Amino acid sequence: MLRLDSTPDSPKPASVRLVLSRPDRIGDVVISTSCFEAIKQALPGVEIFFLAQPQMAPLLRGANSPVHFVSLPKHGQATQRMEALAAHLRRLGPQCLIHLQPDQEVEWAAAAAEIPRRIGFRLHGDKWLTDSLPYTKKLGEKHEGYYNFDLLEIIGIHHPAKLQPHLAPEATALDRLATKLPLPLCTHPYAVLHIGAHEGKPRVAPEYFVAAAQWLINEKRCYVVLIGVGKDDPQVHAVLDGLGPAAAWAFNFCGQTDLAEAAWLLRQAVLVFGRDSGPAHLAAAMGAPTVTLMLEPDQVNSARRWTPLGERSWVLEKPLRRRLLETRPGFARRNLRQFTTDEIVAALRYAMEK
Repeated sequence: MLRLDSTPDSPKPASVRLVLSRPDRIGDVVISTSCFEAIKQALPGVEIFFLAQPQMAPLLRGANSPVHFVSLPKHGQATQRMEALAAHLRRLGPQCLIHLQPDQEVEWAAAAAEIPRRIGFRLHGDKWLTDSLPYTKKLGEKHEGYYNFDLLEIIGIHHPAKLQPHLAPEATALDRLATKLPLPLCTHPYAVLHIGAHEGKPRVAPEYFVAAAQWLINEKRCYVVLIGVGKDDPQVHAVLDGLGPAAAWAFNFCGQTDLAEAAWLLRQAVLVFGRDSGPAHLAAAMGAPTVTLMLEPDQVNSARRWTPLGERSWVLEKPLRRRLLETRPGFARRNLRQFTTDEIVAALRYAMEK
């Protein structure tokens, strides 16, 4: 077995425990699940612990999950959170912690817990790391999942030919979802349109969703489910108003599911459309046909780095240069408007026919 401790001649531990830390958002967590199988194959007896925000737990606590989920402390001041996490990691007793994304609180806590090997990128320096690599993600030279494997290479786990996510949503969430779904969605095909955007980021114009919904309703006779940040989001009502009488075929499901319920909702959809976001990554990983409009066609946020992982995942991206003095949000908004509604519908048609 490959060793995770930094002293090869020391006695072999009773069990090998590896912690993967990914303290950021949904899409980042979904992408990071693509390293589970490679770790299991390279380290057959390893116990993998996945450290993330508590709201991610429903995605990884299903019966077939290959990892143990560990929640990041959410409450209290930074010092209290770091001390609580350090105490938890000390009790857990892992031989190695890999920081898939730099985070100063987690890096400090892992060092305070005296974990033998602490591997990460040098975004904040390397004073809390035992092994480190330069932070090059901002160059956007490859998919985010392969940046994870740059770190895993340090313990002998090699890049796979293909990145495959491995989610394990709670099975009980499927039962909860069934109680929330209107009857037509239990017996009739439906598509999902993700209207929202994380933390006020630029959004897809309502007319794109209206065109997509009208095509799905009129030509494919599908119901349309709208998901997003909240039921009273003005953008959602703009889409519903734009549909006119066809709005009877649309259901506002914004803010009504946890992540596991959302995963099952997306899995059963005949199509999922929206901008690059957590739900796009979740849908693709669950196997739904997914069409994703990329936010910024540049190095940092291009499809090359952020394409949702899945067998039936397609992206829409056109080259576009950022103007002198143009803000990133302004650039993203201009990019999101460079597609025609006909191009959107053509992409959806292609995805449904494949």
